[in-house]
Amino acid sequence: MAKIIHNNILDTVDAVFTVSKNKGSLHLYAEDDTLDGRHLTINGRKVLHFGTCGYLGLEHHPKLKQGAIDAIMKYGTQFPMSRTFVSNPLYNELHDRIQEMYKAPVVVSKNCTLSHLTTIPILITQEDLVVMDHLVHTSVQEAVKKMLSQGVTVEMIRHNNLEMLEAIIKKNRSKYSRIWYMADGVYSMYGDYAPIKEMIALAEKYEQLYLYVDDAHGTSWAGKHGTGYVMSQMDGLYRKMILTANLGKAFGACGGLTVFPDEELHRKVNIFGGPLSFSVQIEPATLGAAIASADIHLSDEIYKMQESLLDKIMHFNKLLRGTDLPLIVENDSPIFFIGVGTMDMGNYIVREMVKDGVYVNIGPYPAVPAKNIGIRVTISQHNTKEDIEELVRKLDVHFHKALVATNQTLLNIKKAFKLPIDNETKEAGPVIRHDRSFQVSLFDSIKQIDPSEWDDHLGKRGMFDWNGLSLLERSFINNEEEANNWKFRYMVCRDQNGQILLMTFFISALYKEDIFSRASISIALEKERTINPNYLISRGIFIGSLFTEGNHLFLDRDNPDWKPAMKSLIDELYRFQEEEDASNIMFRDLEVGDSEFEEYMIEHGFVRVDLPESCVVENLSWDTEEEFVQGMTPETKKNFRRYIKRYEHLCDVEFRDKLSEEELQHALKLHEAVNRKNMAINTFLFPERVFREMVDDPMWEFVQVKIKPQFNDTDEAIVVCFCQKNSRGVYSFMLTAIDYDRVYDYSGYRLALWAMVKRARELKCHQANFGISATVEKKRVGARPHPRVGYYQAKDNYAMEMMETTIAKEKD
Repeated sequence: MAKIIHNNILDTVDAVFTVSKNKGSLHLYAEDDTLDGRHLTINGRKVLHFGTCGYLGLEHHPKLKQGAIDAIMKYGTQFPMSRTFVSNPLYNELHDRIQEMYKAPVVVSKNCTLSHLTTIPILITQEDLVVMDHLVHTSVQEAVKKMLSQGVTVEMIRHNNLEMLEAIIKKNRSKYSRIWYMADGVYSMYGDYAPIKEMIALAEKYEQLYLYVDDAHGTSWAGKHGTGYVMSQMDGLYRKMILTANLGKAFGACGGLTVFPDEELHRKVNIFGGPLSFSVQIEPATLGAAIASADIHLSDEIYKMQESLLDKIMHFNKLLRGTDLPLIVENDSPIFFIGVGTMDMGNYIVREMVKDGVYVNIGPYPAVPAKNIGIRVTISQHNTKEDIEELVRKLDVHFHKALVATNQTLLNIKKAFKLPIDNETKEAGPVIRHDRSFQVSLFDSIKQIDPSEWDDHLGKRGMFDWNGLSLLERSFINNEEEANNWKFRYMVCRDQNGQILLMTFFISALYKEDIFSRASISIALEKERTINPNYLISRGIFIGSLFTEGNHLFLDRDNPDWKPAMKSLIDELYRFQEEEDASNIMFRDLEVGDSEFEEYMIEHGFVRVDLPESCVVENLSWDTEEEFVQGMTPETKKNFRRYIKRYEHLCDVEFRDKLSEEELQHALKLHEAVNRKNMAINTFLFPERVFREMVDDPMWEFVQVKIKPQFNDTDEAIVVCFCQKNSRGVYSFMLTAIDYDRVYDYSGYRLALWAMVKRARELKCHQANFGISATVEKKRVGARPHPRVGYYQAKDNYAMEMMETTIAKEKD
């Protein structure tokens, strides 16, 4: 089993946020003595504030401030006891006003997260199916994930894709009492809307379908009495909808609320809704402010505020149409998202805008996919039209400066967001930088590259030397299975002196999205694939290949042009991705601990993932076995004697230049069993052609472990290993075939490993690459695990969340 360190999403987010914090776009502090909503002071500079979620500016309304003051004077700073026993007197006042707004029963919580944690566990049972929009707010997702341990089944659909939702309903409506679809009313990054009317139509078509909608970002600035965007799309709360809304953000106070279509559901949640029973109550000051805000919502003043805000939103839309700034969604919400594509460009714009007197948000991963970073702008009542005009002027200037500074193009941004591309954008082409002092060459085959030059830089790292890649090119073409047909690309960058600055190769291939996931997840997914063979299978672009292991990227880090050279590589990868219609790009098997490189990759749309350790034997200079053993730790010495030496008399180990047809077919059968069993690295079964190419290639040899005749009645091997011995002193153990019925009794795999160590020494190799599985076994023969990292386009969490929910179902 491979020793795989699976990333915690928090580690990835920590790395991304740390880069942006260091660049001055995240974790800033306001330095003001007082706040007015229109301005902030950041880094000693007074700036216009276009990052608030207080869209109506109610947090600075005199009535809300006075309501908070009065509440403190009457009831103190807190009411420190559970609502299960006694509630603060202000709760009844607030409930009455909110219910008057919504014309439906409500439960008020301390915030929206607690509203979900209060409501969802009471609504959902094991007889229900939950379907989530994969962009529904994290607070909803976290509440639902807690239900997995109780046996609740969860599915995900692509954003606003009601066709996927209907397909799931048709498939499951006979299996579940209710099917809950969970979505946001207004999505917090792009400001786009859920198709509420279409969702209701679907719920009318299928009686099992119920709707759970979070309208935190739609409250107050839309709807009758400010009841929100979702309510504005209905004539009263829909009979099969649970709605959550926000008493913070545009409402101006703090808290969450849940609106119910009937009294019985309301009663169940209100009587014992988890956090309502054991969490502290909303503070009196907040309740007082919320009551004052509710009074405004129940008056005509709210409509004047809504109209004023809408006028400013439309003004901003009009000004944006006069620029080429790539607005992702245009509607009448106060949330706007300008696409920039990379963290590098996003960080640049936020930093330069602050210097120029305007604050806007960066829209970072994981709130959006890593290649869909953007500038998030919010319009509020605090902003004047003159402020908005200044915002657009400066944003336009710094956007175009950032294109040049970060070597980005408007065309690439539009492609990343799948926006329409007009002729003017096509003709504009890339922003030309005249400081590039290197030459880029691209090739379709290793045969177009000088063998000695390739091997000098990359051949000494693994089996991807010139000869090894020639074999792969011959093997992964014209196969019956689409997954075993790869397209190769090679890239070489030379500096002004003709020296190699960057050299690598990459492929386009189908892959399983759980390739490096936990074995338990892959086991569950493979069962799903017996029904749906294409389940979570995508096309990807891989630095290196799905066959080879090791660092496939030569990059001269001492050359001052290494970053521009990397940008050229990334640009070429994006072009190849578009050409191949691939879903992702992945850099594999890079060294750990390179913080400068990691920061560069994050800023260019890639996030880090820890990969399986790669085992390498580097101690091959010993003369005797005794000398080799002396270099081991006491524990390794004990295991070497216990698991290897005591079995040597039971088996014969031989190295072969060729395999007979019978031996090859036997090895193929055993290798297929290994492929099925090793779910820790879940790949497609390689084609028979690659094994035949190995048999015919003089650089390959085969280790066979057979039980001695006196202990066995057959001459068939219990282990076969496929190994390459390249011209640069690297011995690579690439594939194995194992008879699992007999291998353990004779320690056959361990004997093969020990034989390969001795063979690598005999061939005077400087290292033996033993690959990325069975780490414990390989350590017993002196292999040292090398931690490796990769970088990939973190598009969204859809695939991983699907895996998590699939394995949860499997356990259930």
